[in-house]
Amino acid sequence: MNTPIHDFLTRYAESGTMRLHMPGGKGVTHPSDITEINGADVLYESSGIIRESERNTAALYGAAETCYSCGGSTLAIQAMLYAACKLTGKRKIAAGRYSHRSLIDTAILLGLDVTWIYPDKFLGCELSPCAVNAAIDDDTAAVFVNSVDYLGGECDIRTLSEVCRKRRVMLLIDNAHGAYKVFTGDHPITLGADMCADSAHKTLPALTGAAYLQLADSSFLTDAKNGMALFGSSSPSYLILDSLDLCCRYIAEQRDSALRTIKRVRELKLALADDGIPMKQSDDMRITVDGYGMGYTGYELGRELRQRGAEPEMCGDRYAVLLFSTVQPEHDFGALREMLRGIPRRTALSCREIPQVKPEKVLSLRESFLSRKKTVPADHSAGLICAGVHSPCPPCVPVVMPGERISDELAEMLPGYYHFTDIDVIC
Repeated sequence: MNTPIHDFLTRYAESGTMRLHMPGGKGVTHPSDITEINGADVLYESSGIIRESERNTAALYGAAETCYSCGGSTLAIQAMLYAACKLTGKRKIAAGRYSHRSLIDTAILLGLDVTWIYPDKFLGCELSPCAVNAAIDDDTAAVFVNSVDYLGGECDIRTLSEVCRKRRVMLLIDNAHGAYKVFTGDHPITLGADMCADSAHKTLPALTGAAYLQLADSSFLTDAKNGMALFGSSSPSYLILDSLDLCCRYIAEQRDSALRTIKRVRELKLALADDGIPMKQSDDMRITVDGYGMGYTGYELGRELRQRGAEPEMCGDRYAVLLFSTVQPEHDFGALREMLRGIPRRTALSCREIPQVKPEKVLSLRESFLSRKKTVPADHSAGLICAGVHSPCPPCVPVVMPGERISDELAEMLPGYYHFTDIDVIC
C-alpha cells in the first residue's frame, strides 16, 4: 500500500526548504509538522495526496468514500449530521438515547429536532428494531445509533439498516470504538450503514484525534466535506494525517497480525472466565470486568489494577473497562491474567438495578441550551428544566438532555449514581 501523505512529508523534511510559512516550529519541533503548503493538498477540498490516501482507506473499508478527520469522531459525527440534513432537506433525526455528547452539541448548533430511542434496559447502545421503526416519521432525515458502547455492548446494525431502508431514511453510525471491525467483517458500512464515524486512534495505531468518516455513496462526499469545513479547524494537523496514511498501510499489510491479536483477546476472556473472573459480555477489543462479582466497585478494582501496574480505560460504579488495540504487546495478555488472578476475592456486592428514566421534553435542545441559566445543586433540581449538556466522560453520554424536566427520581439519582454535584437549569 502506498503512503502518499507520508512520502510527501518525508521528502519535504529532507529537502532543506526554507520554511517561510506556518507553523512556528519550522520543522525543529517536528519535521513533518507543516500546514497546507503547495503540494500538500487541502483537507476539506482534497484532490491530491490526501484524496489518494482517503481513497486507499475507503477501498479497505468497503466504502465509496472516506473523509479524514483530525478532530476525532466528533468532527466526523458533526459532518455526517450536517450532510444528512443537506441531502434530505430535513432537520429531524431519531437517535439512540445512548449517544455521545457530540451528537447533542451538533443538534444544538444545527437546530435539529431529536426523537430519542430508548433501549430496553438502562443506557446502552442496543436498540430493538421495533423501537427504531416507531421513532421514524415522514419528517425524519436519519436514524443515528451507536455501534459499540463504552462497556462493549453492541447494536445489531444489519437489522437496523433493513428497517431504515424500508422507511427510506438514512442510517448514521457512531462507530468510534469499532474502527478495528475492518478486520472482522462486521463494519457498519458492510452491514448497510449510509455514513459511519470511526475513531482510528481508539483501537488502531494512529495518533489521538485521527478518525474517519466513511460514506456508502459518493454523492454524499461534497456535503460531508462541507460539513467538516464548517465544524473543523482550518489548520488540520499533518502529524495526524500522516498517522492516518500510515494506518492505512498497516490495515492493508498487517491483517493477519491484527486478527491474531483479536483472537488473543477472545482467548484471554475465555481464560479469565475459567479463572472465575466475572465479566460483562463485550466486543472484541475490550474486557469489561464486573467488580461487583469480585466484591469491589469498579473504582476499587481500578485502584487494584493501578497498584499492579495497569491503567484501565474506564472505571465506574460496577465495571472496570480494559481496552485493547490491534497492536497490543503480546506480553500484556499473560501479565493481565496474572494481575486479575492476584486480586483477592471478597464477598460479592449486591447488584442494584438502575431504572430507565425517561424525562419529559419541554423545550428543544437549542432553545434550552441558549436560554438564561443558573447552576443549582443536583439534589435540589427536581421540577426544573435542564439547560446544560452534562455528560461524565467517559462515556460522555448525557443522562438528562437540555430542555428536559428533571423528575424527583432523576434529581435523586444525579448525585448518587452519576456523581453530579451541580447542574445547569433554566432561570
